[in-house]
Parts: sequence; C-alpha cells; structure tokens
Amino acid sequence: MANIITNLEDVKFIEEQIISDPAASYWLKHQIKESSNRDILDALNDVDILRSILSLRHEAIKISAQKGL
Repeated sequence: MANIITNLEDVKFIEEQIISDPAASYWLKHQIKESSNRDILDALNDVDILRSILSLRHEAIKISAQKGL
C-alpha cells in the first residue's frame, strides 16, 4: 500500500483481501465493514483519536515497565 490509491475498485479489492485473510484480526475486519457505512471524514477523525489514545497508552505502559525494573 505504498502507492497512493485513488481508484475505488482498487480500495475495495484491498478491503476484500484483508477481510478474507484468516490472519487479519476480527476487529480490523469488522471496522473495515462498518466504516463503509460511515461518513469517511468522521471515521478518519475517530481513527486519529484512537491512534493518539493508543500511543499514549503505549508510552504509559513503557514508562511503567521501566519504573518496575
């Protein structure tokens, strides 16, 4: 996915590949399906917020683990 994809058919193909991949998480598959029913900008904003929260949690876990050593 290094190349910029602007063709909706290509995007749908990639989504279908992920959804059919047994190694992909149920959560990811579910989000791909559910996000197709949402306003794309709202979904992107939610993803940005989730990424920020997860990054903060990750940093807090690392700091906590370092203090425990």
